[in-house]
Amino acid sequence: MGIFRKKRSSSSSQYADVFRSARARQRKHFRHRWQWILLGLFLLLGSAFGYGAYYYYSLQGEVQQPIEGVEPTEQREDPFNVLIVGSDSRAGLTEDQKLDLGAGDVEGGDGAARADTLILAHVDPATSKVTMVQFPRDLWVPVGRKDDKINAALMGGTRRMVATVEDLTGLPINHYVQINIAGFRDLIEAIGGVEVCVPEAIPFDKQTGLEVTEEEVGMVEFNGDDALRFVRSRDFATGDFARIQNQQKFIAAALDKVLSSSTIFRPGRINALADVARRNVVIDDHTTLKGLAEIGQRLRNFDPATFEAYTAPNLGIGTATTAGGDEASIVVADFDTMEVMFRAIGDNESPAEADGVPNISPATIRVGVYNGVGLEKTIAKPAADKLQAATTIGDSQVQIVDIDNADNFRYRGTTIVYNKDEPEAERMADVVAAAVPGAAVEPGKTARDVDVAVIVGRGKFKTEKITQILPLPIPRPGDLPEV
Repeated sequence: MGIFRKKRSSSSSQYADVFRSARARQRKHFRHRWQWILLGLFLLLGSAFGYGAYYYYSLQGEVQQPIEGVEPTEQREDPFNVLIVGSDSRAGLTEDQKLDLGAGDVEGGDGAARADTLILAHVDPATSKVTMVQFPRDLWVPVGRKDDKINAALMGGTRRMVATVEDLTGLPINHYVQINIAGFRDLIEAIGGVEVCVPEAIPFDKQTGLEVTEEEVGMVEFNGDDALRFVRSRDFATGDFARIQNQQKFIAAALDKVLSSSTIFRPGRINALADVARRNVVIDDHTTLKGLAEIGQRLRNFDPATFEAYTAPNLGIGTATTAGGDEASIVVADFDTMEVMFRAIGDNESPAEADGVPNISPATIRVGVYNGVGLEKTIAKPAADKLQAATTIGDSQVQIVDIDNADNFRYRGTTIVYNKDEPEAERMADVVAAAVPGAAVEPGKTARDVDVAVIVGRGKFKTEKITQILPLPIPRPGDLPEV
């Protein structure tokens, strides 16, 4: 059972549990800089294990640990869940390396690692479909007997980390992989650096120190330090999206290097990779290194046709009081929407299509707003403004195409009417109704070019800002420069 303790309120919309009030905050998106690097480390080490397994016979026992709460699926072909934890341990790093990593000392200074990056990957072997959810590290959730940032769960050990995610999602954890992200630099050094095609000059990035001059454009070789700068840099017109592309491109090139004869048939490099794993990897004792390699192969393809990525639903930045009485900046969890998301994942469905949720952009919905209480139209105009604000998702919001008086002024409450002759109108009305809690929804006739009519009745016109479960954009492999 998960921690979904809120009683779900009744609503005129059958999809109301998917559209939640965001309290005027913006959702915290999937922007943490390490999520793709964590996956990259997972894939790189997993691939090395698969092709150099005979070097890792003794290593397996060193990286495996019994982790309470992690249980394999009954059948190999069953869908499974992998918890991938990127720890923020600073062990072995110099002060200069910490600076390059953006990895200052862990708050509290007690040496305990926190989950700097946390990913839950759901894999369906039958379809090769992967659904990945990244949890903002400051997400405020129950951890043990108190509320805390989710990244603090790892300070209580792997058992606490697994229990926290299982309680939050209601999903079993079948495999556990923990990687120290600081090992990224060591891995690139272990394989002798990586060459990546850089098609155009990159101006000096003062945040990372990255620079590629016109003379260097083409195949550029990156050592461990330069690799960190390349995958962290976002001094591009498209910012985080460009960084994701660079990270994917670099991971692809590094995979080629790991699987090349220059690595596989060089015992020195294989042993160096084994040493990186020994110092930076923990897996549960049900998962073998061969199994880890197989999981890595399933996660390797970032094809949007089979790969969906989400951020755990949240209501944006807020504050909370810690157990010590201090005020902390947190990410506020949206538990109701989270419940819908993880129920869909548990049912092996896409969260974006959970329980038949309409995949409708608000911008496609034409709305008329009408005064149903008196002769003046002044009631309808403010209501229309509030409705547009409540239905804004990104750059999309409902179209207000008509503002007028209703056919009569006897409406006690707000009523939403959809055009019964339009196949999509009922689903459009459900989206609008999610933003107007308590409104009645009924079929009927609407004015020409109006999909949904909102008739404002007596009493205060209340709205709630809606949120949709939508997958995050994944750069298509074909969009990336060849490596």
